[in-house]
Amino acid sequence: MRLQLLGVQPLQFKTDSGNLIEGHNLYIGYTDENVSGMKASKIFVKKSVALPQGLKQGSMLEIAFNMKGKPEKIELIK
Repeated sequence: MRLQLLGVQPLQFKTDSGNLIEGHNLYIGYTDENVSGMKASKIFVKKSVALPQGLKQGSMLEIAFNMKGKPEKIELIK
């Protein structure tokens, strides 16, 4: 899926059961046939999924999702 990066938010917190969660929220924009302009969403990316070097606001990304809809690979397009 091709997306435009709007922002990145680092996250680190403990769950109620004491598990440490680390990763990033990526705020993204993309075209949607039911939206005039771009649609905006947020996706959580685990720390184990590498963010590409040179990532900045406005970058175009290709994100591959696994069968459960979780991001597993992120590539910088431009």
